[in-house]
Amino acid sequence: MDDIRLLKLKHQGYCCTQIMVIMVLDMWGEQNPSLVDFSGGLCMGAGIEQGPCGILTGGMGILAMMSAGDQDRLIPMQEAFASFFIEQTRACGGTGCAGIAGKHYPAPDPETCGRLLKTSYDGLMAILVENGFDPADPPDRN
Repeated sequence: MDDIRLLKLKHQGYCCTQIMVIMVLDMWGEQNPSLVDFSGGLCMGAGIEQGPCGILTGGMGILAMMSAGDQDRLIPMQEAFASFFIEQTRACGGTGCAGIAGKHYPAPDPETCGRLLKTSYDGLMAILVENGFDPADPPDRN
């Protein structure tokens, strides 16, 4: 993940999930404002203090987009990303947004969340490659 692009998007007011989606759309050379707006609903625990981190739910959504409905390919990738994410958040006490953001909740912790966003995005891309996907190649819906 490009750190400069991440910071620019954060300063434009996008949340973690939206940044992940925008980075994928940028890679594809596409724009989808409706998808970006939709993904904003997953940030900050989807409005539930103990809700899952938007990085986790955003990653799951990206995997679903890439697998284009192929559940046989999606489920192992989801399991791999969930395991990866759980390991990354172990020190935070779990995958809940409030636990990760700590005293900053209901805002993200710039240091913890920024590092988690970068690490998780890079891990997500690696999982896609390991499963035969080229993340730069949009899914074929035909």
